Amino acid sequence: MQSFLEKAQELDALRYGDFTLKSGIKSNYFFDISKFFNASSLTILSKHYVDLILNNDLEFDCIFGPAYKGIPLAAAVGIEYYKETKNEISYVFDRKETKLHGEGGDFIGTLKDKKVLVIDDVLTAGTAIKGALDYLNNNDAKLIAALVAFDREEKDENGNSYRSNLNQEGVKVYSIAKFSDLNL
Repeated sequence: MQSFLEKAQELDALRYGDFTLKSGIKSNYFFDISKFFNASSLTILSKHYVDLILNNDLEFDCIFGPAYKGIPLAAAVGIEYYKETKNEISYVFDRKETKLHGEGGDFIGTLKDKKVLVIDDVLTAGTAIKGALDYLNNNDAKLIAALVAFDREEKDENGNSYRSNLNQEGVKVYSIAKFSDLNL
């Protein structure tokens, strides 16, 4: 199987320039996971996530995909995970706005009493993971771990990595690749 970083390079998923990230951090590069959003590339990416799950013996019964990019990632990973293991899992996605009609609510799916694996694209400051953790805590679910494709290895104002900050809060974070793997 093609390595994640080789595929990312082939897809031109890493762009250089002047960017302000969702976290507010200024950066001279942007990792665009949406470059993987076609059938063949998403299959390769989801296999890398599943390898991460299996190599770390993660036990869960639900995948949470933070809106928006986490939604197709979680679905693709869940399908690939089922193909590999035959383990049936559920999916939950958050909504950016509360739905007031139909089934209503802030989520699609159920979190209550679930052991949850969060699947997201990039770890910068941990904003999406912390948001997911709040959702899980408020809905009687347990976070097993968070998986990201790419860890930017950013540091806070005290020089601590955001990943280690999340680890200190009890959140296990695993990544397929990290910035230091780029060999720049």
